[in-house]
Amino acid sequence: MVSAEIAVQVVWSPSARQTLSVALHLPPHATVAAALAATGWPALDSAARGEAAFAAAGLSAAVWSRPRALSHELRDGDRVEVLRDLQIDPMTARRTRFEAAGGVDALRRRGYAGRKR
Repeated sequence: MVSAEIAVQVVWSPSARQTLSVALHLPPHATVAAALAATGWPALDSAARGEAAFAAAGLSAAVWSRPRALSHELRDGDRVEVLRDLQIDPMTARRTRFEAAGGVDALRRRGYAGRKR
């Protein structure tokens, strides 16, 4: 028996520490672009103009954490994720936080690092 609708979830983090999520019911054979349009989130309007406009806006899409084109056909239960371009390399951000917290000296004071030689 073929269902009249598929249920999908669309999630997006428009900025740090902010997450939006919406559950949608779409017609069978709906695409990632159709799901993004159905959210009603104005910032995702570039998806309707195509892959190039979406990428130019610094966005990409994934289904269950796997990169997918906007034309990818969704299945019932899929989770569509809207991804932002990285603003900073994750390793650089980690190093910056580590140094701001006091670096190795702070770890030594807390007993987490070996003694100076």
